Amino acid sequence: MWTDGTRFRGRRGRGAAFAAMALVVVAAANACAVVPTTGSPRAAEEDNSRDTLNQPYVRMIATPPRKDASPEDIVKGFQAAMASFDDPSLAVARQYLTETAAQKWNPWRQTTVFETKLVPEGLSGQDLKDAKDTTVTLKGTAVATIDSEGRYTPASGVVAQQFTLARGTGAQWRIEAPPDARLLSTDDLKRDYRQIDLYYPPATQAVGLVVDRVWVPINPGTGVPETLVRRLLAGPTASIRDSVTSAFPDGTDLNQITVEGDTVVVDFTSAVESVPDDRIDAMKAQLTWTLGDLVTGRTVEIRVDGEPFRGTGLRFNPRDYSRFDPNVLPSQPQQYYMQDGKLFRAKEKGGEPVGGAAGTQGVSFDKPAVSVDYPPQVAALVGDEGIWVTSTAVGGQWQRWIEGKTNDLTPPSWDRYGAVWTAERVGDHETRIWRAVAGQARRVTVIGKELAESRVLALRVSRDGARVAAITQDATGEAVEIGTIVRTGDEATITNVQRLDARTDQDIADIAWQDAASLLVLSKGKGGQELSTWSVMEGMEVPDAAIKLDAQAEIGSIVGAPPDHVLAGSDGEVRTYNVDKKAWGVIAKDGATDPVYPLG
Repeated sequence: MWTDGTRFRGRRGRGAAFAAMALVVVAAANACAVVPTTGSPRAAEEDNSRDTLNQPYVRMIATPPRKDASPEDIVKGFQAAMASFDDPSLAVARQYLTETAAQKWNPWRQTTVFETKLVPEGLSGQDLKDAKDTTVTLKGTAVATIDSEGRYTPASGVVAQQFTLARGTGAQWRIEAPPDARLLSTDDLKRDYRQIDLYYPPATQAVGLVVDRVWVPINPGTGVPETLVRRLLAGPTASIRDSVTSAFPDGTDLNQITVEGDTVVVDFTSAVESVPDDRIDAMKAQLTWTLGDLVTGRTVEIRVDGEPFRGTGLRFNPRDYSRFDPNVLPSQPQQYYMQDGKLFRAKEKGGEPVGGAAGTQGVSFDKPAVSVDYPPQVAALVGDEGIWVTSTAVGGQWQRWIEGKTNDLTPPSWDRYGAVWTAERVGDHETRIWRAVAGQARRVTVIGKELAESRVLALRVSRDGARVAAITQDATGEAVEIGTIVRTGDEATITNVQRLDARTDQDIADIAWQDAASLLVLSKGKGGQELSTWSVMEGMEVPDAAIKLDAQAEIGSIVGAPPDHVLAGSDGEVRTYNVDKKAWGVIAKDGATDPVYPLG
């Protein structure tokens, strides 16, 4: 439990989807510290008595160079010292460098992650007896890089990092040309870094939040909560910067986070008081969602240099800011599907046609998408006449929003702002993206060749409205591309297009947003169908998150919804996946197709 005055330091939990990157925990009352030396590591006991939230964890405590250490041992010790988050300034690691190199070294520009450990290769013994300088090469297999903003990018291939060493004072070997990077193994990454989600209001000033996922090193002197808030105040990454804003005024800094009874007190500098009144709720939502589980069941209070906010105080319950959810949907979202030419709303037993024209057989339509309005709107491909929209209110009629030949348009996708999106295939090497609001269609500017010069087979807007995912096809095969949406007035632009998943030996059948940060990818190859989950901001497949598919059923389409809901259209049935039982169940049959969750 937390006690009055306890410094707020905790471990933020993550879902099973990222279990492979989870915190390394030891089964003991007190944690062990693994102390790297040039020989075997020794264990030390960590005192957690000052921190009632801290969970046991393995630590790497840096040790200085051993006298008369060989060049290989110097390089190994340097790499081990870089893995110590108990030394946030990496002062011990600098002891392995020459004086000049120690002053110039900047390890914060990039972190390079590799598998297991790096193997040093260099001269030794008699060959070094009279040498004044030498080189040592660390070799290993690349896993990823993390830039100065905390953006994670997968990597592959061989890491071969060369170090030049020189004899210094007392004929001791020191590194004189270190890389401007931090070299960590995957085990080091588990100990030193945390994957966190930051939350920012959209640039449109609409109610809601956008997710920005980063990796940050944890400083035990401040702990996870302060690390989260300081990184939030530093601002969004470049990939999403033009799509969001921050309610925190420029110049706002964090003093400390403490706990008083059941209240988490977040103390900022005086700049925070300049927040406009109409942005206070967005500021509280940013703080609440970024701290996440760390403030669940508690009250949050914002103070300014130890005093009440604007003299009267600012205290709130995090539950009051659920309306800012970037995933928009409730935990049990409504399911829909097509049957007998009509759109049905799934119920506990059977289903019922929706209201309006989509619930009748008056107009032939398919590939419906459902908005989050109340009452919901339905967009669909109608005949060969483009994308039409109707309300599910009684008496709702179809209205054409986007013109075009149905065979050239991708199925519609709603965003949280009430706009319908589609991609128009003009040719094998040209695509136009359209966005329509209230029946008025506007072309979306695409910056970059990936989407504009490929054939787009599917297009889906993320639930937080900040990104698009597309299946593209070119001469090299099919791929999944992710782009960022920038809105300016009535105009929209897609920028920062990145390739997420390229399948040279498989066809990509469908994509669907699971939540604002995760995308489901349905593919098929010689080995059969596969349904994988991808973290779009990290560009990597989520380990251990694959959903087992029924080998006897061919899936034609998928949709997802947070936290782990999945629907699939299969052989005239609509199925739902039970995560706990790891099995599929049928919610509709007899020709049921096109399962739908709102948005995504």
